[in-house]
Amino acid sequence: MVRLKNRYLLLDILYPDSTTWPTTTVSSGPQAAQLAIHAPTSDALTPGLLAKMIREEVGEMYGDWGVGKLGGASAMGVQVKYLSPATSTAIIRCPRAAFRLVWSALTYMSHVPAVTEPGAGVGQRRPNGGRERPCVFRVLRVSGTMRKAEEEAIRRARREIVRVRGVEEKGVLGDLISGAERGMSVGGSRTVVTGIMDESEDDGMFDDDDD
Repeated sequence: MVRLKNRYLLLDILYPDSTTWPTTTVSSGPQAAQLAIHAPTSDALTPGLLAKMIREEVGEMYGDWGVGKLGGASAMGVQVKYLSPATSTAIIRCPRAAFRLVWSALTYMSHVPAVTEPGAGVGQRRPNGGRERPCVFRVLRVSGTMRKAEEEAIRRARREIVRVRGVEEKGVLGDLISGAERGMSVGGSRTVVTGIMDESEDDGMFDDDDD
């Protein structure tokens, strides 16, 4: 029996356009901006819709040849195995021979369905550009198994949480330490603060778990 080998692309959806951010987010400093870039995605983006968008983009870029590499227009060559609108994270499965086509298609995809605003009517267009929201699809890791992609997604989610909390704690501790140093400057005392360094990040894009 021939074993069909696939590739799993872990990706996240980013929103770098500050004009789509809430006004309070723009004026709240770098921490809020970091959260806004990784903002949630509308529930209108379903796994089926995302897979369809990828297939259409591959067809537009590479024509019938690209669609054939995915297994044909009616085949399930591209499948969204995981999609979380809350974290704007997805895992795409595609044939191993065509994962670069899918990757390039994701690079050129620039819009997702916009978040429905409270009180907006059905089909009502948003002031910031209609029913679509500009975004960037960033491929984080290419793996040969679903398990490796899931582990990488969990690791990156934990790192983002630690990074955001670190910014909060650094701001609070900085104010407290500066106040303590000013209060003890008369007596000649000095406060020494040590920080915890984050472990270096592995920027490798490919896993060697499956040839």
